[in-house]
Amino acid sequence: TGNKYDRIIMNPPFKMGADIKHIKHAVTLLGRNGLLVALCYAGSRQHKQLKPIADTWEILPAGSFKSEGTRADVALLTIRA
Repeated sequence: TGNKYDRIIMNPPFKMGADIKHIKHAVTLLGRNGLLVALCYAGSRQHKQLKPIADTWEILPAGSFKSEGTRADVALLTIRA
């Protein structure tokens, strides 16, 4: 719709690198001085493609989402437009 957003908070799907695609698209939706906060899989593809564009990148403790049925390694990142 052409809308731009001041804040985007997301937990995209991780399967097959979908988190990379979702996060990169979300960045295009940020308005001037906008802030994106997202969880992503802490894998090598994410590290290579998302960490360089992130303002912050924090690996969450192992087992952070164990209660949700996953042992995936997860990073919390922020990107400012």
